[in-house]
Amino acid sequence: MFFLGLYDIFLAFQRGLTAMMGDLSKGSPGALAVINVIEGLDRFLIAIVLLYFAYGVYSLFIRPEEALHESKEELALPGWMRITEVGQLKQVVAELIVVIIFVLFLRVALQAFQSSDLALNWQQIFTLLLLPACTALLGIALKLIELHPKPSQKKTPE
Repeated sequence: MFFLGLYDIFLAFQRGLTAMMGDLSKGSPGALAVINVIEGLDRFLIAIVLLYFAYGVYSLFIRPEEALHESKEELALPGWMRITEVGQLKQVVAELIVVIIFVLFLRVALQAFQSSDLALNWQQIFTLLLLPACTALLGIALKLIELHPKPSQKKTPE
């Protein structure tokens, strides 16, 4: 995924240079460059979450007895990297799905509106309405089920 993200950033750079040179024979290279940057950043995010997920599976199932005996000082990891239950991994993957659908909506919207006539067909209109609705419903569902509740940040009264 990191290599695919780098490839998308390379394509965005190439299309950005094409847009600066004024070569408009390939459509709108500026809009295509923005789409490639968004897709590249999405792929970087997916790669990072996959690394986090792999580390979580390793710490939960491959060496769980060692992880229980390590103190916070010995582990030298930030708190968000300490995986203690499967619910944390489920929450991260579910949040990633919401972000992927949102990025898909951005890509579809940019592709739909990059043409100059702005005459959308029914399929494009349906897609532009369905993707944000799905993103919102999944976000609400995630908030309601709380696979892994986040620690509350209560301030202590002084």
